[in-house]
Amino acid sequence: MDEKLKCPLERPSFRMLLVGDDFSQHLPIPPAFIKNFNGRRLGKCTLRGPSGKCWAVELEQRRDGLFFHKDWPGFVKDHFIELEDFLIFYYDGGSEFNVTIYDKTCCEKDVKAAGKRPASDHLAETSTGGPILFKSENTFFIQTLKSYNLYAMLMPKDIAIAEGLMSSEGILIKETIMLQDQTGRSCLTNLYLTPDGRLMMTEGWTTCRKANQISLGDDIVFEFVKKGAILVHILRGKGNNSSSMVLSGSQPRKSKT
Repeated sequence: MDEKLKCPLERPSFRMLLVGDDFSQHLPIPPAFIKNFNGRRLGKCTLRGPSGKCWAVELEQRRDGLFFHKDWPGFVKDHFIELEDFLIFYYDGGSEFNVTIYDKTCCEKDVKAAGKRPASDHLAETSTGGPILFKSENTFFIQTLKSYNLYAMLMPKDIAIAEGLMSSEGILIKETIMLQDQTGRSCLTNLYLTPDGRLMMTEGWTTCRKANQISLGDDIVFEFVKKGAILVHILRGKGNNSSSMVLSGSQPRKSKT
């Protein structure tokens, strides 16, 4: 290893703010950083986490760039990496990266403390057959977009009751809820109680679906981030074939109706 690369501050590095819905499946290496490989074609690399433990992760060359791919989801899971975490990758000049992780507070993440959060792990399947990762301490449920829910999206009854949207006797308590997407856009959405006691999200849901170009077969996570507000996460159907992830959170549910 080149002597000048021994000091972390002198090592080539790149930084990634984790956004979008697929960072836990794969992560791109910035094209401008590839020059630091000095012509070497790396098929596999080692990621050294804050604990000093190492993970062997395969690299995959695609038409749109080079990605951390196979076994990257394991690194994400073991470090409780979440949306909007900020990662710095320090390159050692060979095939190893030292990874520093910062959370939303802009401070270095306490991975041990993150691992002690009171959340259970659950496994769910996407419409394409691959397991998906969604970690939250908030209540959430998952629906797959089908032709029958293009204009009205069903909300599980027990979750609707727990969130104070309807009573256990089948009486509508709230008439609207706010849907928010990852860009910060909000859609005030009407709630409709069907004669047979099902709660549907109607006007507003269609606006949200079209604005985010949600397609048939996509999985949608509806996360109750605060009272009267749902954050919408989209898991694109054709992009989840080989993902390997874990669901954890409060009252997770994949609706089949």
